Amino acid sequence: MWVGERTTIPPYRAAAGDGIRIIINRFMSITDNSRLTWPGRSDRPIQADPSMLVIARCEHHRVGQPSTTTRLIHGDNLCVLQRLVAERPKSVACIYIDPPFGIGTVFRTSHATGTRDTTTSDPIAYRDQWSGGIEGYLSFMHPRLILLRELLTSDGVIFVHCDWRANAHLRILMGEVFGPENFRNEILWRRAPNLGKQAASNQLGRTFESILLFSRNPGKALRGGHPEITTPYPLTRAGHPKGCFFDELRACWYTTAPRGDYTDDSIARLEADGRIHRSASGTVYIKYFLEQAADGCWVKRQRVDTLWDDSAVRPLRHRPKSEDMGYDTQKPEGLLERIVSWATLPGDTVLDAFNGSGTTITVASKLGRNAIGIDVGDASISITRRRLREIPNVEFTIDALHQVPEKACNSELQATFKSIGESTVQVDISGPNVQDVTAWGVGCDVNGVWECLWYSGILRSSEVAKSVELDISSDIAPDRLIVHVETQKNQTRLSVTPSPEMP
Repeated sequence: MWVGERTTIPPYRAAAGDGIRIIINRFMSITDNSRLTWPGRSDRPIQADPSMLVIARCEHHRVGQPSTTTRLIHGDNLCVLQRLVAERPKSVACIYIDPPFGIGTVFRTSHATGTRDTTTSDPIAYRDQWSGGIEGYLSFMHPRLILLRELLTSDGVIFVHCDWRANAHLRILMGEVFGPENFRNEILWRRAPNLGKQAASNQLGRTFESILLFSRNPGKALRGGHPEITTPYPLTRAGHPKGCFFDELRACWYTTAPRGDYTDDSIARLEADGRIHRSASGTVYIKYFLEQAADGCWVKRQRVDTLWDDSAVRPLRHRPKSEDMGYDTQKPEGLLERIVSWATLPGDTVLDAFNGSGTTITVASKLGRNAIGIDVGDASISITRRRLREIPNVEFTIDALHQVPEKACNSELQATFKSIGESTVQVDISGPNVQDVTAWGVGCDVNGVWECLWYSGILRSSEVAKSVELDISSDIAPDRLIVHVETQKNQTRLSVTPSPEMP
């Protein structure tokens, strides 16, 4: 697209392709300012409208003794981001988003069984379909990226997950929004092995996805320290790591590597630090010391580069089955553990504006970070609620916007209670099709907030119990209890009435 010498390029040159015009200011280089334009692009200032975020329903959950808080917001992320920018600008240390890729597909979820089957009538997880194709997709992403930038702290960073379909467009658009000088890395994550249909196709297998990393400002190291991986070394019969040397002074094994582009001055400093190995012929090598793990094995610790295909970030299909939420496009926890640990410190805030299966905020909560997740999908909220409830120490709220109506599960379902002790009650749900219930919880209304006392639901293949015994405080009358019920497709709340078995 760009040919010839820089001096032959006019100040502005337009190149059209697939309906999109890339306007180039000068000859585009990595540090030049570029502008991506497309039919329908709007550059009107985005201003927060407080009326766009009206909380219609709120619930609060607390498990164990948490030290951080998580907030899950059910609604259109454009509306939510506008309000967050007005309420708490420059407050988020790390943003990770895994937005739609512009594939043109409807993704479904089967969170009742933990399996996927897009040929059935499983509930829709999200639609990745765009009126106008890539132009519609860019019109969707552009204002959201602008708002996300305003939420970042001065040293905050954003990770945007994408693939080959929108990678080039997002890279240029993010360069415009965040500044090309704030581009840090493009990380390649192996999502699948090169097997099956893609290996037999007429093109090279598309086994990697991209994660674009930009910062709010240039230059600063990420808060959590560079991610590292450890590689174990096989042992000889004598119990020594194969192919390694022993350093008598440090009483440690080491490997070697050629000096590469180290200068003589650098070699002198390394030699003073005991990091130089000379062969019998006098060739200089750099020493890399091994560490002994808790199990006695010797391992090599090294920084990761931009190719992420090691065991710590393996795709979901290679992770424990318990991690699979039955949500299409779900990412593995190991991937988010690396990102969150690298970009933040305990107590920082992590945000995911495309919450999906809730991996980001689940991992952030486990790592002692505050978290905010946003999603418009019912399935996303349902899966994430149950996923968060499995964390030993967690506190989270779920806020639903007025645009998200509550739907009736089954008008014939009912919830009843009976006292079985001084402060213990048994709550039951019953009625036609009660077997369709995928989750339910018992709570009470406190100043308009549903305070959850107990919750249970299916994340994998199992059956939800239809009865629970609860200890309630003396200030909660049993008839004040409210049951939240979900099926695969709908949800509702039921008042609790006395059981017919009660005298």
